[in-house]
Amino acid sequence: MTIAEPLPYMLGETRRARLAEVPLLAEAVRWFERCRMLRDFESKHLLVNAGADNLRAHRVVITDLIADGELLAWHARECSADFSPVGFTGADIEAETRLLRENFRMFHESMPAAEAERILEAAFVQPPA
Repeated sequence: MTIAEPLPYMLGETRRARLAEVPLLAEAVRWFERCRMLRDFESKHLLVNAGADNLRAHRVVITDLIADGELLAWHARECSADFSPVGFTGADIEAETRLLRENFRMFHESMPAAEAERILEAAFVQPPA
């Protein structure tokens, strides 16, 4: 038996434990609402003077949302979930999870100085007339 064989069972068990067996559609709607609330928190508390406590809280919440997004996306694929009654798709869950990862990197991983300089130069240097 390879390590990958028990993974679908483990993921199912993890989903049941983490998401408390709430119907998938309701859990996905709740997850998107939590993602929106995180975006509000980022705008109000992290974009201008983040502070160590706010960054620590953000790291915990965004990591949890990423994990739940992965579980929701996996479960949606496994059961071919139909999210059309609430206006989104399983692909939307995957896209939001990618955005969460990008925000995690933005707030919690520093950019090398050379890369930052290159980006600023490309954005603000005027081409010769």
